Amino acid sequence: MTPSEIRKHLRVQRNNLSNSDQTLHAKQAFNHFKQLLQTETAFQTPQKIALFLSQDGELSTQETIEYLWQKTHHQVYLPVLETRDEWHMAFVHYTAQSTMIKNQFGILEPAAPHEDHLSGEKIDWVFMPLVGFDLKGNRLGMGGGYYDRTFAFKLNNPIETTKLIGWAHQCQQVENLPAEDWDVPLDGILTEQGYREF
Repeated sequence: MTPSEIRKHLRVQRNNLSNSDQTLHAKQAFNHFKQLLQTETAFQTPQKIALFLSQDGELSTQETIEYLWQKTHHQVYLPVLETRDEWHMAFVHYTAQSTMIKNQFGILEPAAPHEDHLSGEKIDWVFMPLVGFDLKGNRLGMGGGYYDRTFAFKLNNPIETTKLIGWAHQCQQVENLPAEDWDVPLDGILTEQGYREF
């Protein structure tokens, strides 16, 4: 199948999950996330953690975001597309008090002046949406290339400290995804079945 055919197939599969499955998967993923916070030594110091607002059947991030706000010393960031001309995507600090605006895709983003936007290099952990993934760390996104262009710096320096972690339902795993030279691989994946490093 072509990437667009794989994308279409996996989105249908994801959207066919029942409400009870969605709720259960979100709770299980949240528990694995909490365990990661406790076992990964990096989280012992305050981290800049980027997540996203789930939509279109994506694995929910809401409980995770609220936990980070209420129970930890970490800062939550969300991706924003309306940013500096030289950037493809940026990240803005997100709190319960953030003023939200819709981007060109109708997705809510926190409003902030461009001077308060952070580049991808400034974020410690990025839990990112995806349509599909394989166990080699390949990620299939929506096709816009925003994450690949934003984190292209990791292609030249794989030990770069910014960690890219997929956040998805287990049913979004496929055996093999086609990978292009510009595709930035994931450092790990978190699903309702657990956390795996690549």
